[in-house]
Amino acid sequence: MNPSPKPFDCEYNPQFAQLLNDLGISLAISTYQAGKVVMMSPVAGDQLMQLPRTFAGAMGMASTQNRLAVACRHEVIELNNIAPLATSYPTKPNVYDAMYVPRATIHTGYLAMHDMEYLNNHRLVGVNTLFSCLAEIDGRNNFTPIWKPPFISELLPEDRCHMNGMAVDNHQIRYLTALGSGNTAHGWRDNKLNGGILMEYPSGEIILSGLSMPHSPRVYDGKLYLLNSAQGELIEVDVANKRYEVVVKLGGFARGMARCGDYLFIGLSKLRHNSKVFADLPIAQTSFAGVVAVYLPYKTIVGQIRYAMSVDEIYDVKVIPAMRPNILSPDMEVHQQAYAYANVCFWADLDEKKSKPAAADAAPTPPQPSAQVTARLLKDVSPAQLLSAYPALIPHDVANNLTSAPPAGHLVAIVAQHHEQPLGLTLIEVFDDRRARQLCVSIDPNYRDHGIEAFLSRQIQIVTDKNQLTWSEETSGQ
Repeated sequence: MNPSPKPFDCEYNPQFAQLLNDLGISLAISTYQAGKVVMMSPVAGDQLMQLPRTFAGAMGMASTQNRLAVACRHEVIELNNIAPLATSYPTKPNVYDAMYVPRATIHTGYLAMHDMEYLNNHRLVGVNTLFSCLAEIDGRNNFTPIWKPPFISELLPEDRCHMNGMAVDNHQIRYLTALGSGNTAHGWRDNKLNGGILMEYPSGEIILSGLSMPHSPRVYDGKLYLLNSAQGELIEVDVANKRYEVVVKLGGFARGMARCGDYLFIGLSKLRHNSKVFADLPIAQTSFAGVVAVYLPYKTIVGQIRYAMSVDEIYDVKVIPAMRPNILSPDMEVHQQAYAYANVCFWADLDEKKSKPAAADAAPTPPQPSAQVTARLLKDVSPAQLLSAYPALIPHDVANNLTSAPPAGHLVAIVAQHHEQPLGLTLIEVFDDRRARQLCVSIDPNYRDHGIEAFLSRQIQIVTDKNQLTWSEETSGQ
């Protein structure tokens, strides 16, 4: 007898977890039906862990650098990743490598906000579905309208065309999707299965019509993709000739799409089995709630996760550049203990009126000469993993180089640590012909003059001897 499923129980193939692990990422998934944002991360290579957090009516999300915005039922909540707080998280220290903490709540009222994006990394713009317009969310008003389709005569809370998706390329809005082109209250419902449109921005020209509830338009490498949701299709659009081709059939109601490298992560929702509207669709019998990974060069599904409990409908999917990120929702009291100002951050013990400041307020006690400093060797580590796990130890110029151009060789990091606390790091690039160059050596300021640099030098020599490396004199940073 199989045990009853527990909340957020899911099934997945090992390839899905391994893919996240190899890419050095996690996924954030919004589900308005369950009222959650779920942070999904790889563990032990081929396993997944989930952190479901309460965000009422969570739909569209926007992410950039270390920020995440979540459109909820009556507000937009903005969170910042304050990475130094991750390792000292009060209930689970030395577990997480990123910490998304609520920083601002913008009270918008109910807008049915769908896709959102940060333009130029700071201007938050989203699809205001209830008022049939694009809107900026800046906290001065409920919203600031910036554009409406030409066929919409006035801005009223009537959800006239169910505009939902927004494609952004190089910080510029390019395309939008809607479920109809009507100008009456809820007019899109009259032909919801075949009335969908794709519009060019800002002209409003209709490029495609007759789509089946389209969502999530995205521009990748100059090509336009979107989800023909009710048909369960990922499609590529030929804008010039106003036609499209199906890339892959996904097996469920598709909504929410994010990219990492050559892989697309696409959210799927379960169709309502008692709905007469969807009963005759090809995906009516196969739909499920979960996420699929599509390898774009081969146009094939290479992994998936299926929810057995709690999640029936997914709206958005975002890639998070961290292996074990935590996210705190406003209902979690622990987020009120998180303090960050200037270059200081710490968790405060509010009950006892004590605080535990990070380095800038009170320097940690350095290890004594007799204390054990150990080395952690990270082979073939990705730039995203490094910058997420050790942001304070990667010099800015090295970080910029790593993010602007992929390294030609294999990255190897040696981390000096004491009780899993990183004290210093050296980063090496190793080429296939066994040449190597040191990109940086960086010591926590609180542990300088404690022999950490000499310790790292010894570890470099061990790696050199074991792998028969020859060294280049070029070094990117110190």
